[in-house]
Amino acid sequence: MRYSVQRLAKARTYLKGLDAILLSSRPNVTYISGYTGSDAIAVFTDTDADLFVDSRNTLQAKEESSAAVHEIKKRWEDIYEHLKELGVKTLGIESNVIDLDSFLQMKDLFKGIEMTPLGGQLKYLRSVKDPEELALMSEAARISERALIEVLSEGIIGRREKDVAFDLECGMRSLGASGPSFETIVASGPRSAMPHGAVSERIISANEPVVFDFGSMYKGYASDQTVTVFTGRPDEEFTEVYGHVRKAQMLAIEALASGVKAADIDRMARGYLDSKGLGKFFGHGLGHGVGMEVHEMPTVSYLSKDTLENSMVVTIEPGVYLPGKFGVRIEDMLVISDNSCKRMTNLDKDSIKVTG
Repeated sequence: MRYSVQRLAKARTYLKGLDAILLSSRPNVTYISGYTGSDAIAVFTDTDADLFVDSRNTLQAKEESSAAVHEIKKRWEDIYEHLKELGVKTLGIESNVIDLDSFLQMKDLFKGIEMTPLGGQLKYLRSVKDPEELALMSEAARISERALIEVLSEGIIGRREKDVAFDLECGMRSLGASGPSFETIVASGPRSAMPHGAVSERIISANEPVVFDFGSMYKGYASDQTVTVFTGRPDEEFTEVYGHVRKAQMLAIEALASGVKAADIDRMARGYLDSKGLGKFFGHGLGHGVGMEVHEMPTVSYLSKDTLENSMVVTIEPGVYLPGKFGVRIEDMLVISDNSCKRMTNLDKDSIKVTG
């Protein structure tokens, strides 16, 4: 399988003296094994790579993965027996994702094996993308953008938010996506001041803002983008706020580069909005990594400890939310390069989009 050699080599750098690492999260299992199905556990040492599935998934696992596939009936009991055969005494686990019941079973069963929590470290396993990943994410972005353009061209005034979101998701699927990468947000009028306002029965009216936060999944990779449109002629207050949000985003994007601290990027955008009296209306972080999941490492916030690296993909998404009035969020996906970044989303955000 094309993923196994380079990605498994990267994963093995996390061993750091451990005999083996056990992966239980679906994205990480897929990342190192190539198996795209569910209900699997991957275990690797510095010489072996094993994939454990039940009888429902054996054929698919053998087709997709070059790891040694083991069909199991009693998950933790069977995996323990294999670990003993390998002579494993120290085992790293994804402590940030494994459920408590599973951990308690492992703790009870895995006699003679010391388990080490690696959740904080393994979150970074997929943070740097390879060229194939970048190509798939670019295509996911292209699909979602084409779908939005189609929805806007057909008109959204007089339609329920939930129906517009449904059409957007159908459009993404018809263009090749397996589905949306997260729950699509279409928030209009005063509801646009809800940063994560779920779609509602509200009918979109003329002369009001609409926030679209959307993305698609394409061959296992996500896109994420936010566009704020106005269904008519925007007033002075909205135009001014939109301009400040756009300026904050551009300042942050211009500062992106390998070696830059993510917290400094957040402070740059937040500081600009503070200078315009809008910082108190920007409550969330500036961005996040994207990949096989729509939220991955690194984080781009004032609390982040991350440093940006070449080929990381991040979003930059400042927003201003005025309760009872409106909200504006502008979001793009960018891939970090040595001295700059490259845009992965391409919808024009330099001016307010107006739709009739």
